[in-house]
Amino acid sequence: MRPRSFLVLAMLAAPLPAAAQSGGTAHLYAYRLSDKPAFEAGYRKHLEWHARIGDKLVWYAWYVTAGDRAGAFVDGTFGTTPERLENRPRIKEDGADFRANAAAYSTAIGNEGWELWREASQAQPLEQRKPQALVQVHAIAVTDAKRFEAALLARPVTGASWYRGIGETPAPYLLIAPVAAADTKPDLAALLGADHPALAFARAVRSEAWTYAPRLALLPGEPLAP
Repeated sequence: MRPRSFLVLAMLAAPLPAAAQSGGTAHLYAYRLSDKPAFEAGYRKHLEWHARIGDKLVWYAWYVTAGDRAGAFVDGTFGTTPERLENRPRIKEDGADFRANAAAYSTAIGNEGWELWREASQAQPLEQRKPQALVQVHAIAVTDAKRFEAALLARPVTGASWYRGIGETPAPYLLIAPVAAADTKPDLAALLGADHPALAFARAVRSEAWTYAPRLALLPGEPLAP
């Protein structure tokens, strides 16, 4: 959760849908780890710092178990607003604490802002602080945004959460959906259905399976998982 305030400022400057003011903003960070046990120990210390200062943002954590960044660690906050991100407490100390405890064992490979596309989403577990154990995540580029969105609104994807990119993201859309088994291959066509009309306008530029890491997550008001 190392802060990148210049990206938050970009989020504030970008045109946002009205939903941005009611808790639809997310921000994700990704890292390659050089020493997983040492990183986890340091990251838990960093979470303890967040808890001590009374951070009210939720921080989730996942490991990428399959796909384009397999082995990477992803953390992020959901269900917030650009203002809450920009004004979270003690941002400089946040970065210093991360560097002191966890940065030596990681290399940053991702820093992305997203906004919940409520009309297309059939579920909002991350905004409701109910993360799922296993999900597949697709960053999706499209050839015709208007027709792509119309197709998804006409035929929603069961259990899916959709996001639109804010600022620099690998693609304009992010799809998060649950999977039943850890060995499920992330497959956009299989998830939407091979005959879904939105596929005519879509291409996954990044497809991954994520496994939730509750020991590395912080929900305000709750103790860290043992």
